[in-house]
Amino acid sequence: MQKKHPYLRDKLSIEQRAKFQRGTDVGIMAHEYFPGGIDMSPASPSQFPKKIQETWDNLSNTEINVMYEAVFQYNDTLIMLDMLVRDGDKWLAVEVKSSMALSDTYYNDAALQYYVLHGCQVPLSDFKLMYINGDYERKGSIDVKQLFKLESVIDFVKEREDYVAKNVARLKNVVALPHAPIINIGTQCHNPYTCDFLGHCWKLIPKDSFLYTNAIDDEQLFSLYFNGTNSNQKLLAQLEPDSLETHQIEALQNGTYYIDFKTLFSLSPNPKPRSIAFLNLLLYRPAVPEIDGTKPYQEMILAFALQGENENGGSFFWNCFEDHSKWRESIDILIDKLSHYEQIVCFTPQNLSTVLLRHEIIQNKDIGYRIFNLFDVLQQSHFYHPSIKAGFTLQHVAEALFAEEKPFEHSRIIMEALSNDLISYQQAKEDLIAENVIVAKTYQHFFK
Repeated sequence: MQKKHPYLRDKLSIEQRAKFQRGTDVGIMAHEYFPGGIDMSPASPSQFPKKIQETWDNLSNTEINVMYEAVFQYNDTLIMLDMLVRDGDKWLAVEVKSSMALSDTYYNDAALQYYVLHGCQVPLSDFKLMYINGDYERKGSIDVKQLFKLESVIDFVKEREDYVAKNVARLKNVVALPHAPIINIGTQCHNPYTCDFLGHCWKLIPKDSFLYTNAIDDEQLFSLYFNGTNSNQKLLAQLEPDSLETHQIEALQNGTYYIDFKTLFSLSPNPKPRSIAFLNLLLYRPAVPEIDGTKPYQEMILAFALQGENENGGSFFWNCFEDHSKWRESIDILIDKLSHYEQIVCFTPQNLSTVLLRHEIIQNKDIGYRIFNLFDVLQQSHFYHPSIKAGFTLQHVAEALFAEEKPFEHSRIIMEALSNDLISYQQAKEDLIAENVIVAKTYQHFFK
């Protein structure tokens, strides 16, 4: 599909683009670990043959000691290696990862790269994975030798060579087929990652199909679907009338949402608070620490929006978009602003009490009980809408409750806030405030 029908690919989400950009930025910084190299990156796929030849020429050029994105092809399999470093009469292969730990995915990625390099008979002294050192603390300019760790994986990739070869042969046969393989939809659509062609493969599934529910795990849902229980009516006939799956299917068919009101009311604020503020924090965790005294992925408060329950309560917005080094100023301001309210309402997958404690905004645990997280409350109340299948986000909750709301993505706010553009700063501010308004509307929808 990627090779022959790329036009059917789903639109890349802002969150995914942000992850790719983070990986690119970390990879570029990693070049400083082995500086002075030549960049072999092709401007387009049409340049692959040219860059492959240039890479080969550079291997024998003693004046070139480091190559970035060196391009190799073996057995119809093309790779672009992050860094190739001359090591005596051999070469050190380095692949860069932007995480603080290595996973099976990274090891297998290295195994594929090694398969091609070995097939091309590139003399390797070692193959290493480079990743972020979570213990590194910035003091002045970034010390790349301390920011990154290196781990040799040469033994692993050699052991995996036969496994990779078999998969290359299998996948070459797939590409050679006259049409795309006929594969049923299933758990692989979302695991280990959401497929880029989900929209295409699911286009014939009715929008009110029980496959969009989440009360039953996907493996069981697909088992039912492909073993005769392939309609809502057939599944409903097997379910208890008051089961969660039954309520979700009914919500699907009626074009509405479901929530367990009994549980919801048991979780409602009691006694009713006299003053409420709605808080929306924009947290930022840069892979490469930007400020002295911080570590990789250390949390900073980039902005926050605070809104009193009524007009008399007032609203407040703070940000350090233009100068992230001022982020600690937010702590004293938040301590002062939050002290005027009996309850703080938010919507976040994080434990906001823990976040506020971490920054010493909550000085004692008793204040933490004033935090009312709609994310937790709605989840515990089994809030369901078909859009929730794609993730329990404020965006999807808003789609379920307020059809008139303009769709948004929280990840876009982060990208706007990091853009170094005054217009985007203003848009990020407006988006964060608008998001907070939806938090307030959601709270009032259920608890007014």
